[in-house]
Amino acid sequence: MLTLTSPRPGRVPRWVVLALIALLGAVSLVVWSADAARAAQVPPRPDSGAVLDQADILSDADEQRLNDQIGRLNGENDHVRVAILTVDGVDGDFEDFTRQTATEWGVGDAGKNNGVLIAADMDERELRIEVADGARQVLSDDTAEVIMEDHLEPGFRDEQYAQAFTRTVDAVYGQANPESAAQAAADRERKGNIVTAVLLGIAGLVVAVVLGSLVWWRRDQKKIREQADREIARYQREHPDEEISDKVRKRYYTYRSNHRKPPKEGKEQPKAKDQDGVERDVQYASTFQSWLPLYIMYPAIYSGTNHSIASSGSSGSAGSSFGGGGGFSGGGASGSF
Repeated sequence: MLTLTSPRPGRVPRWVVLALIALLGAVSLVVWSADAARAAQVPPRPDSGAVLDQADILSDADEQRLNDQIGRLNGENDHVRVAILTVDGVDGDFEDFTRQTATEWGVGDAGKNNGVLIAADMDERELRIEVADGARQVLSDDTAEVIMEDHLEPGFRDEQYAQAFTRTVDAVYGQANPESAAQAAADRERKGNIVTAVLLGIAGLVVAVVLGSLVWWRRDQKKIREQADREIARYQREHPDEEISDKVRKRYYTYRSNHRKPPKEGKEQPKAKDQDGVERDVQYASTFQSWLPLYIMYPAIYSGTNHSIASSGSSGSAGSSFGGGGGFSGGGASGSF
């Protein structure tokens, strides 16, 4: 008589074990393949300097000038570290690509997270200024957007690629000056004091301070804009044939907000490079009428961002932009051309 036997209780059939092993192997292969694809997409970090021109839009001389510029500015300023990348197309989102590249390259100094990656995709005509969290203390997203609109985008639209990178690098380092960093530190300390007050239980006072500060800030900005609008209106009455665009009006708002008072006597005059790369003294403009001709002549200088003091006798040391930095969480600005 034929007798059917069942597997011993508690024993897993061999085919089940083999199936599980095969499934785990397939999942591991998929994960490994995805990681390998992402890693393959990130280009290798430059062997020397801070510029990788995969799209081949820069001459050797242009690359050398940009590397010298970045190296010199790294020696003068430790608030940001800049690198440049051009590509001819990427798989997926360009912003995700620049964030991953900046992270894997280690743009910036370890512990400071002060890296900035300026990138261009020639295939999709996309631009990106990727700013690490530490660098955002002196280079806000709004300021990065202004630099994008005033320097990087116009240069790429005119196919003046080296000039666009040069002006953008100058603007980034110019914004990251010691005064801006000190102001950012003061802002962080002020916020920290508010948090401390909350932790101590003075919730009512904190709310009053925050609301009061917000009201004051809004009134202050409104006052600045109203004064700027009055100056612009006066200018238009005196020059009825000239039309003031919204872009010019916005740039003057920014300039007036960042330059409320003339520099103190005896203080070294700031310098900045114009659209032709010539270094010039930055003059203080007290009214729209005195600011407009300066802006028309040198828009790269008088767009409203801050400018650093030029160091005389600079050694031009080639400070590295790759120091194991990180903290790229999405800060910066995107553009197109």
